[in-house]
Amino acid sequence: MTTWGGKLDGVDEEQLRQQLRTESDAKAVKRLTSALLYGQGNSPAEIEKLLGFPEQTVYDWIDTVAERDLTALGDLPRPGQSTRLTDGQWTELTATLAASPSEAGYDEPVWTPALVRDYIDETFDVEYSLAHMYRVMKRAGLSYQTARPRHYKADPAEQRRWRAEFKKSGRR
Repeated sequence: MTTWGGKLDGVDEEQLRQQLRTESDAKAVKRLTSALLYGQGNSPAEIEKLLGFPEQTVYDWIDTVAERDLTALGDLPRPGQSTRLTDGQWTELTATLAASPSEAGYDEPVWTPALVRDYIDETFDVEYSLAHMYRVMKRAGLSYQTARPRHYKADPAEQRRWRAEFKKSGRR
């Protein structure tokens, strides 16, 4: 097949047509259609105008047709990210998080997302983002809480008295 830019030299137009007739993968159909138009002398810019796909995408699709077997023009399978921690590691992590961080050797009063991330990295040699640690903590039954603005044992009357004196002294 002689092409506009020569990228599909050696690809048989009839094979492209035959594969297009039987193809069920939408991405492969787009790639085959672009390759056929390219082989008929259309430039990627013209194919963009005809089909509405960006010119660079058309170039990428033509490269894909030139490089792959015609029966494998769909997207290649992409494995999802694994959980990274095994079931045994997860069990160990949840047991550790149920206890105080001091029992795990940390000089901290509570588990924080950053501390959990450090623990997982040091113990299991697995790295997670800090944002993911909130999900890990929630799944483990923990919630990250910040400090209270007032101590829970503070006397409200004493706090009001102190504020009134503070305002009188002009220190605001």
